[in-house]
Amino acid sequence: RALPVPEASGLEVAYVAPRTPTEELLASIWSEILQVKKVGVEDNFFELGGDSLKATQAIERGRASGLEIDARVMFETQTIAGIGFFKAQKS
Repeated sequence: RALPVPEASGLEVAYVAPRTPTEELLASIWSEILQVKKVGVEDNFFELGGDSLKATQAIERGRASGLEIDARVMFETQTIAGIGFFKAQKS
């Protein structure tokens, strides 16, 4: 017998498209590493299937593309928007 369809938990985040070239670059990197078709700036890296190894890969690819991404910020904010917000606050 089929199980009932689970109700939405309310934790889903609406897709928010990248707004800047930096956000677009990060979304592209995350999409490739996580093998997810579309990554929004409010999507949580770890909820999309990321782990510490993939996070390190994302940080290194970002740095190779000229972005200064602090590993601590990546693990604390876990979203592209959070990384951008932190960078804006430091500037």
